[in-house]
Amino acid sequence: MQQKRHVLTYRGRSEDQRGDKLFAICSFAGPLSERYEIVEAIADRSWQRKADALLGAFRQWRIDADSSLRSHVPAPDTEVVYRRDARLKHLYHIFTRQCTITHPAHGRQEVTLLMATQVDSSPLVRPRLVNPANFLFATRDTGYKTTGLAIAELIDNSLQAGARQVAVDVAATRSPDRQIEIMVVDDGVGMDSDTLAEALTFGGTSRFNDRRSLGRYGMGLPNGALSRSRRVEVYTWRPGVGVLWSRLDIDELVHSGDAALPPVEHIARPAFVPNTGSGTVVRLTRCDRVEYKRSSALARRLKDDLGRIYRHFLADGVSLQVNGQPVVANDPLCLQPGSKITGGRQFGDDLRYEIPAGSTTGTISVTFSELPIDRWHGLSTEEKRTMGVTAGPPVSIVRAGREIDRGWFFMGGKRRENYDDWWRCEIRFDPVLDELFGITHAKQAISPRPELLEIISPDLETIARALNGRVRNRFMLVKAAEPLSAAERQAARAEASLPSLPRGHRPIPDELKEFVEGLSRHDAPYQIAVAELPTMGAFEVVVRDRQIIVLLNTKHPWYRDLYGPLAMSELGRDHDLARQIALTLLASARAEATLRRGAERGHAQTLRQAWADVLATFMNA
Repeated sequence: MQQKRHVLTYRGRSEDQRGDKLFAICSFAGPLSERYEIVEAIADRSWQRKADALLGAFRQWRIDADSSLRSHVPAPDTEVVYRRDARLKHLYHIFTRQCTITHPAHGRQEVTLLMATQVDSSPLVRPRLVNPANFLFATRDTGYKTTGLAIAELIDNSLQAGARQVAVDVAATRSPDRQIEIMVVDDGVGMDSDTLAEALTFGGTSRFNDRRSLGRYGMGLPNGALSRSRRVEVYTWRPGVGVLWSRLDIDELVHSGDAALPPVEHIARPAFVPNTGSGTVVRLTRCDRVEYKRSSALARRLKDDLGRIYRHFLADGVSLQVNGQPVVANDPLCLQPGSKITGGRQFGDDLRYEIPAGSTTGTISVTFSELPIDRWHGLSTEEKRTMGVTAGPPVSIVRAGREIDRGWFFMGGKRRENYDDWWRCEIRFDPVLDELFGITHAKQAISPRPELLEIISPDLETIARALNGRVRNRFMLVKAAEPLSAAERQAARAEASLPSLPRGHRPIPDELKEFVEGLSRHDAPYQIAVAELPTMGAFEVVVRDRQIIVLLNTKHPWYRDLYGPLAMSELGRDHDLARQIALTLLASARAEATLRRGAERGHAQTLRQAWADVLATFMNA
């Protein structure tokens, strides 16, 4: 039964001093939680519909502002709020006023009325917030630098769904233009119907603004997919539910003019959906924006990019494949065991910064490494480029274990030089620090804030300059080693005419192990290297697998004042003299290596050290 309304007559003015029409909405005769009493306005009885709409707008405002105000009566003559409602064409000023009314049963009484007056004179135009077709075309230009970065958005979703196996399949279709089709298949927890309905909407996520993992805004799936294709389909399944299917097709939506996605459907399991307990398949068709015409070329590039982006996840046991082939971790610092390229050496300890972020604290960790100049400097330009040595971005930015950018960051006033190709830096940070790093929803670039630069740039610039100097010195040593290589080859030619070395294992001194292990292994009988040794000798002799290794100590005056200047000279006769000096040392080292007894070798080492001490005294005199 419809509840009867009390009709109250407002005996106040129908116009204010400016002549604006006023009308009453309701009286506060009782708590707002009870039934409202509606008032007919003398000013204009035809506005009763507006009174109803304004009453609803006011009630919603009261609830939004503070739920504790639902039963509170505003003080008389107090302005309340400016409010629009979907049923109103104008903007109204809602306020309260103390008035005298006539009640059918109770006669005249003083009450507080909720009043309204129209503020604007022109009709309220309510344009659409988004033009669906234009928005979809515009979002295709989000700016993903590579297809690998776009596909990474889909893999992020897989990893957040708990997937331990993710497969990317790239194939050319049978269409006349041989367009590429891409699928991402995972064994995650899958989605229910409601979650799938939101998965293809922009911002549709149950983890919006979540700072605990890879995603944050719910933009990755539609953004990444549409940046490379015109149609994306999602298949997902859970135990006992079957396969659910949804799609987002740009051409279909433009043609229909619809602003809503098609409903989620239950379908029979397609042949490409694996028979696992749960999981999701994201399928990109009509891929008109990939940078490669051939699917095989795109697959190769994806393996390299994904191996670098997800190197930490791969190290933690996640399986990632492209066209059935495993993706190998690609650590730009060349430190990670099992990486595509290894051989780097960490420089110093990790730097660690604890940064306040609201009510919590975020961590920034920084690791530096040096690349092996001795082993790689002689590679061809093409080999260095393939390995990522030359022109490779030295600094890698990693958020929640996933690389999001690389380049030249946090180096203060230091400009990049060619020597900076030979060291690397990795900066890892927690997602709670996104604002400081200037992360965008595409998760492929950073724009650090000034306060972050002030915290870490001074330290990183200092280390970068130190590494640059070390690389310069190392290349000088490499140049100095050119006569040594000639001496190695000349001595090797005479090796067959010399007595064989005694068999048996000879331990390497602990203080020299790091230097010896850093040298490449080869079958040549001799190897000479230059290093800053922790000993006081002019050179050290080590036998490894029947190879004689001579380590020249750059700290000794013999190297500083005799061999080094000759080896660094631009004159050919100086290089020849340096080669002959190196042969003299090789002869001494080989004679020492022929000693069979440990006591004999100990005496020889003592004599060598005594000779080095006397020589240093003479040359420093």
